[in-house]
Amino acid sequence: MSKESTTAITASLTLAFTLVVAAATTGAQAAKLNATPLPHERESKNFANPDSETIILHPSRFQRRLDYRELEAEKKKEDAEAAKKAAEAQMRAGEDRKKAQQQVIENYKKRQEMAVQANNRAVALGKQGRWQEAIQAHEQAIQLDPQNKQFRINLSAARVACGQAKLAGGDLTTAASMFRKALAAAPDNALAGKLLAQTMARQGVDPTSADTRLAAGDQLAAVNDWEGASVEYEAAMQIEPSARTYTKMGDLALRFGQVSTAMNWYTQAIVKNPEYGPAHRQLGLLAISQKDYTAGASSLRKAVILDPHDTAAGQALVEIWRRQVAGNPLLAENHLGLAGALQLTGDFVGAESEYRRLEALDPRNPGLQAGQASLARAMQHDKAEKHKLAAETLYNQGLRREALAEISQAVMLEPRNARYQFLLGECLEANGDYQGAHQAYLTCVLIDPENNKQAAVRMKQMQASVKGGSMAMPQGLARTAMSAAPAQQAAPAYPVQQGVFNAGAAPNFGLPRKDMFEGAPASAAQVPDMTNPLGFRTHDEAEAPSAFTAAGAQQAAPRATSDDGFSAASGQAGVPAASGNASVNDAMSRVTDAEARRDYAGAISLLRQILAGNLQNAEVHHRLAINLLATGQINEAVSEFRIASALSPAKRTYADDLAQALAIHTRALTSDAGPDSSGANAGANK
Repeated sequence: MSKESTTAITASLTLAFTLVVAAATTGAQAAKLNATPLPHERESKNFANPDSETIILHPSRFQRRLDYRELEAEKKKEDAEAAKKAAEAQMRAGEDRKKAQQQVIENYKKRQEMAVQANNRAVALGKQGRWQEAIQAHEQAIQLDPQNKQFRINLSAARVACGQAKLAGGDLTTAASMFRKALAAAPDNALAGKLLAQTMARQGVDPTSADTRLAAGDQLAAVNDWEGASVEYEAAMQIEPSARTYTKMGDLALRFGQVSTAMNWYTQAIVKNPEYGPAHRQLGLLAISQKDYTAGASSLRKAVILDPHDTAAGQALVEIWRRQVAGNPLLAENHLGLAGALQLTGDFVGAESEYRRLEALDPRNPGLQAGQASLARAMQHDKAEKHKLAAETLYNQGLRREALAEISQAVMLEPRNARYQFLLGECLEANGDYQGAHQAYLTCVLIDPENNKQAAVRMKQMQASVKGGSMAMPQGLARTAMSAAPAQQAAPAYPVQQGVFNAGAAPNFGLPRKDMFEGAPASAAQVPDMTNPLGFRTHDEAEAPSAFTAAGAQQAAPRATSDDGFSAASGQAGVPAASGNASVNDAMSRVTDAEARRDYAGAISLLRQILAGNLQNAEVHHRLAINLLATGQINEAVSEFRIASALSPAKRTYADDLAQALAIHTRALTSDAGPDSSGANAGANK
């Protein structure tokens, strides 16, 4: 290439470069930027402080995520700081506890010092005879130091001294109160107990009687003097540890909120006497307070059975079942339970209504028929009780004839009720029917020998009067009941009460007798018995009066006269005397046939007919009891077993069967199952 070509190319390149630079300069001048320039290292460096680090600003808005090593380092650092703070907090807490303990110790020492000062001040006041101020100071000392036994002894001594001063001044009430408070402070203060007994004796009450101490405790509890009440209840328990005193102690524990202690007392009361109703009631109420409604209903039911007049137990029992019915009105068992509760509390109309609802819900309910039968018995017992109460009222008013008519109605409804039989005997004796009275007392003893000793004593008194000759029996009393022509008997030599007519001179109507035990007329083979001075008629006799006596179930039969002047059943035990061995054997054969067919009701009916003329036949009573037990009539079966055992005490079989029946009866009373153990049936024969 020539020199000229090289020069031309160089010139061209120079011109092009010049044009490019000129164009760039012109464009920059035309579009000037006003935005803040991007940061860079030089702008972030602090040149005034050469040692400062250069801050490199990242233009990105996203931060870099730490790696695992950095995370672990940060976590260790946080844990260390937390441990340090915890240690510091623990140290501060320990210091605070030490300070609090030190403060408690200081306060306790101060209280002890103040208690000692109060006690010393009280002793000084006592030496001056200022007993009220001394007692207040001693009480203050005990408040400051309750665990100090000596302070309590000092308080008890001060109260005794104050009581002695009141006793010397004739203020018996305040003195007795002080002695009780002294015993509350120190129960082992023998002087306080002795002085309290002396003060009560001066007040005219017997301090050695448990009933007196319990009554005093009840009076003190009524005015919220629980210290005095506790002293009296403790004294009653020491005198007579009975179910009643245990229950009172339970009430006292419950008053102070000691529920478990109260429950233990009530349980001990039931162990002492399973038939003490208030203990069952209190256990039931405690169970309800603890939301145990099943146990509560069971205990309350037992309480009402044992004492139908226990209003608190009855209302609580009904309330439980009303809640159950309200919660599930379509459940038949709830209506059955409510019906039973209403029946036990005497609301027969409400019980009948619940049984109808039960029948509408479940006509085949197994408890329906038994419950309705139990209700019928309860209503019958209620009717008999009204007659009995009327008889008692009339008897106390001197209206002996009217009383006899009323109690006779009660006996017709419940012939196996010993209380009715005893009152019948009293009415008959008051009206001059001594043979009938003797028979009523005898029936009373045979039904329940243990609890009718008074009837036996009355029989013995009548017997002794005849033997001693101080009282002459009416003519015909020592003869057989089937006398040839007892048209006119001599007037009895018993002293007849004023206003009571002489039954011995009444004419003989010569009419067949009503069998009051069965509620049906006696057999046609009967002959006239003793006279009916009252013209008494039973429910289903429309016109003629029956020749009523206390032994309405005793048919006229040949009887041997005993040495004591009273007619005794002829023949040995187990040999009926009404119509001869042949007829009785035939009747017993029919009983055996009925039992083989499991017709226990028919067997019971036949045995009652045989028993009507053979009340002292132990074998018939025993056989009847077995059949009654087979039909579930526990109460009546127990009565018959008792009669059989009393008539033949030497026969071991009768005693063993009686024990088994009593065990069954006890289980029935203490369980909720079985309508025959209901309150109506159980209460009817008590």
